[in-house]
Amino acid sequence: MAERPQNEIIAQNLALYRKLHGLTQSELAEAIGYSNKSVSKWERGEGLPDVLLLLALSDIYGVTVSELIGQTKKSKETKEKLKSFQSDKKANERAKKKALERAKKNRKN
Repeated sequence: MAERPQNEIIAQNLALYRKLHGLTQSELAEAIGYSNKSVSKWERGEGLPDVLLLLALSDIYGVTVSELIGQTKKSKETKEKLKSFQSDKKANERAKKKALERAKKNRKN
């Protein structure tokens, strides 16, 4: 079975983590200072965020860059977060708030 191209894996992960944190493409774009078209392009695998933005996104989502780009398997902690976000609406709202706070902090730095 052929492996998927790396850009597809990254695109899927970018969309997954954004959705798990309850963010729309527009909300994420505004939070990180990019256009929603850029976010859409990344999530379709038609382009990739630069390395500094990948660092910022990994911080926003509370995962490693390696997890975000699919180089390492999701950690036990990440898997637990994913399960929680999918089943708990309040957890999703908390995650969204934290993600936006982290994005705001990253933009200041």
